[in-house]
This record gives sequence, structure tokens and C-alpha cells, in this order.
Amino acid sequence: MIKKTVCLFVFQAALALAAEQPNIILILADDMGYGDCGAFNPDAKIKTPHIDQLAREGLRFTDAHAAASTCTPSRYGLLTGINPVRTGVLNTLLSKGDPIISEDEKTLAHLLKDQGYQTHMVGKWHLGFELGKKNKKTYDFSKNIKGGPVDRGFDSFLGVLSSVGSSPASYVIDRSMPSLPTEKGHWIKYSGAGKESNSKVEVSPNWTFEDVSPRLCEEVKKVIRKHASADQKEPFFLYYAMTGPHQPWVPTKDFKGKSGLGNYADFMMQLDDEVGQINALLKETGLDENTLLIFTSDNGPGPGAVFQMNEHNHTAAGGLRGSKADVWEGGHRIPFIAKWPGKVGAGASAEANINFTDLFATFAEMLSVDFISDYPSVKDSESFYIQLFEPEKESTRGPMINGSYSIREGPWKLTAKKRMKNATASALVSPLFSLNNLHTDLAEENDLSDQEPEKKKDLLGKLKAFVDEQKFK
Repeated sequence: MIKKTVCLFVFQAALALAAEQPNIILILADDMGYGDCGAFNPDAKIKTPHIDQLAREGLRFTDAHAAASTCTPSRYGLLTGINPVRTGVLNTLLSKGDPIISEDEKTLAHLLKDQGYQTHMVGKWHLGFELGKKNKKTYDFSKNIKGGPVDRGFDSFLGVLSSVGSSPASYVIDRSMPSLPTEKGHWIKYSGAGKESNSKVEVSPNWTFEDVSPRLCEEVKKVIRKHASADQKEPFFLYYAMTGPHQPWVPTKDFKGKSGLGNYADFMMQLDDEVGQINALLKETGLDENTLLIFTSDNGPGPGAVFQMNEHNHTAAGGLRGSKADVWEGGHRIPFIAKWPGKVGAGASAEANINFTDLFATFAEMLSVDFISDYPSVKDSESFYIQLFEPEKESTRGPMINGSYSIREGPWKLTAKKRMKNATASALVSPLFSLNNLHTDLAEENDLSDQEPEKKKDLLGKLKAFVDEQKFK
């Protein structure tokens, strides 16, 4: 009884501290695998001292998942709390030239802005703008670019439209592109078979791919310093969508060759250093004491990275099956670290199953917001707030759907043996799926369909029910 009373007191104290409205910084790596840092892969060959330090100072979630296994749907789920399968969001939707997040869908930025936060975004958007059906090829970028971050809840934005290696390779500030893409550029692309090709893109004058990541990191630090020096200490939300280690792998001269494992590992070490710079600046300014700092990745490692790192005996997916674009664990299980000094236990780990879509409910609970009534567009968010303070507490999360052809509930996961594109319920038939118990088979090697037919039937029925609810954009 005494132990329960003490635990309750500790949790209530944490809730009281949370009412102070902490600053929130969300750092999202791009195509970083579960095994790409030592904090989640003891056998990692890439040195990531700063991410590992962040893990020692914070809480690791070892069963955390992106909302999807590719860029656009993953980021959509992260910001909206909506499972992208529900609305049919895929990377290909960008070709329509419309914003992926609709005006009636609220984002984390809306939630926090409504609670008095200043909201900032730096980095890769990849969720579309109002560019019209002909999209980026004919759009006049001297005009305002609408439908992006500052039209979806953010007060400011400095970043790029999509991936750094995509046309137009130019910076966007709020709704404008100060330097238009009038020149030709190129970079070396690596396939999953290790082949190299020359990728040509339109770039702004004086654009260099190597400068992008450092410039974005400097902007992040500029935002932090601005809030640290402000007379009125309003809470702020800073979403830093990094551009690495997604291709092109363009480490600066300080990191080129530093890993001894190729340019992907060099670029990962540079990313790690940027995380260290941000963490150090928070300590230097004193903001870290009231800042919830989250570091994670949008999906698993790209096939090119997996191939290159396999040659150096480094498993970018950390021994998980699959990689980016797969619904196997390697495609969407991602590193996830939460640091909040004095509130979240340092050096701890949590096994609770969480998803990107859950950030909305978690932040809402932290700020005592009834998101279900106040933000009805949020359909698939379940809070893991209590696990921040009680990491040993088991997850009560409901079924997690990924890619319209995979479902996870507890330790059980049902996965289609081949990819399906926006599968209909009628197309979801039992022989196409394998059943795995992730608690005993994290590599998803042993199909238990024959041993557990009722469990398979149950999960398939739940997956079909969810797919039947889909309303495509």
C-alpha cells in the first residue's frame, strides 16, 4: 500500500510539473534505421555518441513505430494523429499538387498554438503545397506557396518542399522561395543493389547539397536562442524535420570519410553531431530543464543504405526484417527517445507499443486538453503520457494498422506476404498473410498461422473492418 501511495504521489507531482507547459522540440530523422545508433543496436558500427548520450539522459521506447514506412504518410500521421491508411495517404498523392493535410484536419501545431505556444518548423515538409495539377514543373515559384506549414498551424517555416534531392532544390521561408530554381544540379544516387546513377535536379543559384543540413541546424539553434533570450518566456514547439540520412548522402568535409564505413555512415555521424549541438545548446541556455526533447525517425533505412552498410557488417535495421517501404518491422519500427530533465527518468527504457499518431493524444493529456471533443479530426491517437513517468507500465494501445495490409495487436502481428496498394477488404484473404508473435519472433521468421488459426481470423477481421472505413483523399 505504501509503494502504491508513493507511486501515485510521484505521478501527481509529475503532472503538476507538466502543467508548466514545457517547451517541446521534436527532431525527426529521415530514413534512419532502428539499428543505426548504439542506443538501439549494441552492435552498431556507426559511432553515434550524441544520440547515445541523449538516450542516457532520457527514456528509450523500444517498441515505437512510425505511422507508415515511407515519408509522406508517416509525416501525415505524426502531425495529424490520423492513421494514413484511413485516408489513403501515400507518397504518390503528392503528384496531385495539393496539400496532403486538409484544412479541416488539425495538426500538433494547431493543438499547441491553441494552448499559447509559439510554433516553428524547420526542415523537410513533404506534405504538399497548393501547386496545381501540373505540380512543380510549371508552377511560378515567384508567387506565394500556400498550403504548407504556416497554413497548417505553424508560425514560421524555413525548409525545403520535399526531399533535398528533388526538384526544385530551393529553400522556402514561410510562403516564399527567396531564390528561384533557375539552374541545373545533380547528385549521386545509390540503389538497393549498390548501383550508382546521376540524379539531375533544378536548383537555386549557389545551392550546394552539402550546405543544407548545416544551415537547417543553424536555423534550429537560432530559434532556440531567440526563445532563450526573450523577456516573455512563452512556451514554444519546434519541429525539426531533418533531411538526413535520406539520400543524397552529402557529408560536409568535416565528416567526409570520418566513419571509415562509406558516405551513408559519414552522413549519419554528421546527423548525430547536429543532435548533440541542439542538446548542448539547450543546456547552455538553461532551456533544457523545461523542455521535452524527442528524437526519432520517419521510417526505416532505405534499400541503398542497407546494401552499403551490409558490406561493413552493420545492420541498419538492427536485425529487423525489411527496410523502408516494407510493413515488416524494419520498415516502421524506429528509434524513439524522450528527454525531460527532472520529469522523465534518465537512462530508462519502455517496452510500451507506441505510434507516431499517438503524439497528439499525449501532448493533449499533458496540457489537460480534451482532444476528442476539441479536435474531432484526430481519429487514431492514444496517449502514452503515463509511460513517460512510469516506463514499466504496459501498453493498453488498441490495434495498429500499417499500410492497409498489416495489423498489430499486443505481441501478435498479421502481415501480407506481398505488398498491396490501398488494399480493399475483399482482397484481404487469409492465405496471403503470415502471423507472427513479436515477443518471441522479432525477426518475423516463424509463421504461426497453422498453430493459431483463431488469432489469425480475429486479426484479419479487424483489419478488414478498418479498411472498410477508408475514405480516400
